[in-house]
Amino acid sequence: MANDIKENKKKNGIYIRGDVISNSAKIVKMKDSTTRVSVKHEIALEPGILVLDQLLDPFNDNRVKIDGDEVKSFPTLEKFQSILVRTNRIKEFNNQMSSSDWEIVHG
Repeated sequence: MANDIKENKKKNGIYIRGDVISNSAKIVKMKDSTTRVSVKHEIALEPGILVLDQLLDPFNDNRVKIDGDEVKSFPTLEKFQSILVRTNRIKEFNNQMSSSDWEIVHG
């Protein structure tokens, strides 16, 4: 029973179910002249869209490959698949919801 309580505390957050409609990535130059890859996944909700953001370092993360100023490969979610996402916070700007602190919940 004690393990169940500890596990429930880890699972706090906002749970959102939706369908993946797109994946995109672009290279971002940081102020300190380092390069990052901004990966975005759009999730269709009823009503609206949620954008899941990730900022990945292509030199430390082997899921991302770049060639010059072009992103060759990046982590994607399967299109039109229904997923459940847990996030700690959602921000809204110009009627667009987004989250950068998220994880996919399996099960």
